[in-house]
Amino acid sequence: MDKNILAGILKSQGGKLLELGISSLLGPKPTVDEPTPARPKLARRLAGGALLRIASRSIPGAIVVTGGMLAKAAHDRRKAKRNSAGKKPASS
Repeated sequence: MDKNILAGILKSQGGKLLELGISSLLGPKPTVDEPTPARPKLARRLAGGALLRIASRSIPGAIVVTGGMLAKAAHDRRKAKRNSAGKKPASS
């Protein structure tokens, strides 16, 4: 029963909790003039669901998924900071 409750919370509010944690670790998010999409694309939602499934099944899986998400958030912030500073973004 407890796992079902925790899984429900993570599914509905996991992204907000992760963003709050990342914001407290890395500081405020740099502002970008681009609007954010209203809903994530289907592929992104499926990938998020797969990562949630991996993370919820084992502790090592949760550590790997969380580490990857933190690295991606740091990369996105650095890229946004470069773009807002007027530097030419690196091709990826």
